[in-house]
Amino acid sequence: MAHSIEVEIERNYAAFLDMLERLMLSNNGRYALLHDQVLEGVFDSPGEADRQGFAKFGRGPYSVQLVTDEPVDLGFMSNAICQG
Repeated sequence: MAHSIEVEIERNYAAFLDMLERLMLSNNGRYALLHDQVLEGVFDSPGEADRQGFAKFGRGPYSVQLVTDEPVDLGFMSNAICQG
């Protein structure tokens, strides 16, 4: 299971990089929520993005990523949001 979560996180990050230029136009400094390589929303804080992700996807893998012109791949542990 951990492998599939890692793959999902990597795919979400790749999708995030593909949409980053567009996101930067009006969301710089905000937090993107991604699930299955789909942007599910952009939020003012990482906590807000996490709460929405957990409400929609439970413990399923989703990613929260800071919208910035210097994106950082924080790796599996930093991007896989787990509750509980």
